[in-house]
Amino acid sequence: MADDPAIPDQRVAQVLGLYARLAHLVIADPVRWLGLDDDPPPSARFPARALDALRDRAFGEVTPASPRWDERPLHDRVEWWVRRIGVSAGLAAAAPRVAGALADRVPLQAALGASAAGLAVCATAREHGVVEAERWVPLLAKVLLDRDLAPDDVPVAETQDVGAAEADLAGSIPAPEESGGLGPGARRAAGTVWRLARQFWELQSVLDERPRGSRVFRALGKLPVVGLPAGFLDERGGIKRASKETAALLGRSAR
Repeated sequence: MADDPAIPDQRVAQVLGLYARLAHLVIADPVRWLGLDDDPPPSARFPARALDALRDRAFGEVTPASPRWDERPLHDRVEWWVRRIGVSAGLAAAAPRVAGALADRVPLQAALGASAAGLAVCATAREHGVVEAERWVPLLAKVLLDRDLAPDDVPVAETQDVGAAEADLAGSIPAPEESGGLGPGARRAAGTVWRLARQFWELQSVLDERPRGSRVFRALGKLPVVGLPAGFLDERGGIKRASKETAALLGRSAR
């Protein structure tokens, strides 16, 4: 752990508290915020085509909006979220890697990855019955930053801050020319992850603690051409790890 004394726990809790409120909106309506309800044009580039190829196989017909959702086993519900976040948010988080090793110099890379892993933390907690955004904050701090925050230390986000962030989230859909040929639904997903990533900008110095994927994929992610698909697999691996770590923490606290 590489704690940055310049970022006190109270500020970390404030940043993660607002992130959790935004994540709560996203998870409550994944069709809107992580929408994958469009078909890419034949001329679409890799992200759009990969997204379309994985979509139907990954998600199935029973979603959180389905009346049969709660009948599914807990493991299956969590896996649905991991796949959903992995496909929609993972591609957006890995996009800067298209430049190969130069992407490591882009400060947003770690923040984008953390925003995707953070969604997995919140979704996993929700499926385990932890539905309040404030209760997600200590989990986010532990899984993403390896920091221990007491629940009583988590401040309630200011109403005006939450309102401004929610409005910004609603207006964060990138234009078609900015998103590599992604369709409307996939652009909504990318815009959501980009907006959530802004919450992590001031925590860049401690984001090395976030869950990552295989070292092999991380190394391949630094190579031109293969950087984007390898980066996607790296971030997707980090999303899975974040979900597993969250489930383990919740299991220990329930004993």
